[in-house]
Amino acid sequence: MPIYEYQCEKCKRKFEAIVIGSNSETPVCDKCGSREVTRCISAANTIGGSSGKINTTCSSNPSSGFS
Repeated sequence: MPIYEYQCEKCKRKFEAIVIGSNSETPVCDKCGSREVTRCISAANTIGGSSGKINTTCSSNPSSGFS
């Protein structure tokens, strides 16, 4: 289940929401209750320790569609 970061357009609070499926309802701001939210672009999480270092052990796979 992906976790997305949103920002409320009404009170400007940033919050995270778990989204299940592509037809999920727009999340509600947990501070003011508004549905006027925008999904933010956030950094991807990596598998590994929490040392703050970037995981450099993964090799690039040209067939994966990512560059």
